[in-house]
Amino acid sequence: MNVIIDPTSVRDLAAMNDEMGVLSVYATADPRDKSASPAWRLAVGNELGALRNGAAGDIDKERRDAVLERLDRLQPEIETVLDSGETGVGRALFAPVSSDDVHTLTVQMPLDDCAVLERRPYLRPLAGALTFGAPAGVLAVSHEGVRVIDLRFGVAREVTRMAFELDTDDWRTLRGPASGGRVGSVSRSATQSDRFDRRVEDNLQRYLASVRPDITRMADEHGWESLAITGDRKLLDVVRKGLSAAPARRDVVLLDRVAESWSTNEIAALVRPELERSRSRRCRAVAEQAREAALSGGPGATGLGDTLGAFRENRVAHLVLDGTRELRGRRTPDGRYYPHGELPPGEPAAAEENDLGERMIELAFTSGAQVTMLPPEAADALAADDGVAALLRW
Repeated sequence: MNVIIDPTSVRDLAAMNDEMGVLSVYATADPRDKSASPAWRLAVGNELGALRNGAAGDIDKERRDAVLERLDRLQPEIETVLDSGETGVGRALFAPVSSDDVHTLTVQMPLDDCAVLERRPYLRPLAGALTFGAPAGVLAVSHEGVRVIDLRFGVAREVTRMAFELDTDDWRTLRGPASGGRVGSVSRSATQSDRFDRRVEDNLQRYLASVRPDITRMADEHGWESLAITGDRKLLDVVRKGLSAAPARRDVVLLDRVAESWSTNEIAALVRPELERSRSRRCRAVAEQAREAALSGGPGATGLGDTLGAFRENRVAHLVLDGTRELRGRRTPDGRYYPHGELPPGEPAAAEENDLGERMIELAFTSGAQVTMLPPEAADALAADDGVAALLRW
């Protein structure tokens, strides 16, 4: 089964649960690596070998046999994920041990190189993809009109073209002096030409202003968090007005570069660095928003203990996480998580949990909360808070 990466699909994956284990395999194919054994194949192969060795040493015979048999049966699907001839830069596979289900996805952006066998799918790379490859709109503005492009998870697709068509049927013809070379004839002719050009420009600007509601509607329908607009500076300002206003609160970035005649992929490559910077700013902003809310006694939480407490009460609306942090703690038999040293009295059976970051990502997705993974340049926003914060439902 092919998975389209979006919050709904990731939530369905997060709900997958198999006591025998769910195999998660990720690979990022580097098109520059032309070797017979690419680096991603070696890295994933080593981790699959370690999983197989671990399963072979499992004292639970039923689980040992089930995992080894499932790994053998999955070999063709795993080969497809690792095949350098397949499309997609980032590939992933998710397969429960106790069933024949296999879920795969491909995206045109890096994911990871790893193989993990746990009770639930490993979701951290997908959380990163949803943050850094989030849907964005690109508007290539020119005197021809507007090209509208959807850019998500590394794939650029033209949505529509809004063509500016000049209707001059009701315009009075501006005639200059016929001939004769009288003094001032060139000047008057130039003036009339300037008037004509200004009239064309005025009509173009009115047209661009008129399509803003259509652009806003498309931005809402496609879920664009950011908009990049390219073109002549005077035209950029006309299109921009109103597109970043509440309630959308979209980031709008402007590039003073006419690219309307470029290919879709060339336009995407032009705007991608600015969109990446915009996403980084959004990540920092949501971390600071959560921190300010927590400090003011509002609907926010910071630090591992308070954030886990909010999860236990199902209050988390938006998790913000520095994915490079190692967060450890305990898990009670009923599935509640606590940092070390914060277990309530009477919980002696709590098991060691070595990756509370991944567990919080699971909890967020299964409860319908958003997840933002902080890029390295924004991680300092939560440096004093265990690298974790949350905006709360109440």
